[in-house]
Amino acid sequence: MDTVVGAPLQGQRIVLGICGGVAAYKTPELARRLTQAGATVRVICTAAATEFVGAMSLQAVTGTAPRSALFDAQAEATGMGHIELAKWAQRIVIAPATAHCLARLAQGFADDLLSTVCLASTAPLWIAPAMNQAMWAHAATQANVETLRQRGAHWLGPAVGEQACGDVGAGRMLEPHDIVAALAAAQQARAPAPPRLLGVAVTVTAGPTQEAIDPVRYLSNHS
Repeated sequence: MDTVVGAPLQGQRIVLGICGGVAAYKTPELARRLTQAGATVRVICTAAATEFVGAMSLQAVTGTAPRSALFDAQAEATGMGHIELAKWAQRIVIAPATAHCLARLAQGFADDLLSTVCLASTAPLWIAPAMNQAMWAHAATQANVETLRQRGAHWLGPAVGEQACGDVGAGRMLEPHDIVAALAAAQQARAPAPPRLLGVAVTVTAGPTQEAIDPVRYLSNHS
C-alpha cells in the first residue's frame, strides 16, 4: 500500500510522539501521510529524538512546530500547555517507541513532555516499537509491553527484518504507510454502520381496522 485512498482519518486530532531511535528518520514521512489521510497532527519530540530528526521538516509537513520542552514559556503563557495538548489529542501515536520509552510509560513517569501528555490524556495510545532485536526480546521489555497491553495500549509492530546495527529479527518500526493503514482500519471499524433502511420509503398507518360484513355493517376493533 503506497497511497492512502480518500481521507480515512478525516477530523482526527493526533499527537505524534517521536523518541530517540534511528527509525525517527521515517517520521516526517509518517506525519505527511497522516495529514494526507485527513488528520491534524501535533508532534512531540523527546530530547534524544531531536538528534535524529529536524524540527523544520516536521513543521513543514504538519504546519505546526514540534514541541519538546515540558517547561515551555510560550506554550504555558495562556494556560497549562501540556494539559491542553493532552485534552486536544484524540489519539496518541508514538513512533518510534524505544525500549526506554516503553519502560517509562509502564512505570508512569511524567518527567518530559511526551510522558506527561501520555499520563494526562484519556486518548487511545498507539505504540510502534523500534529497537535492537535483543532489546525487544529482553524479559524486562516484554514485561513492560504486557503491562501496557493490559492498560489498553494498541501495538503497531514491530516488524521483523534487518536492523541498522546489522542484526536481523523483531524490532524494526513499521513503515509509515503500514502505520497509517492500521490507524485507518481501526477508525473504520469504529465508525457506525449505515442504517439498514437508509433510503427506503415506508408508509405507516394507525387506527382501528374495519372489515365489511355487508354494505351497512362491519367488524372493528380498538386501535
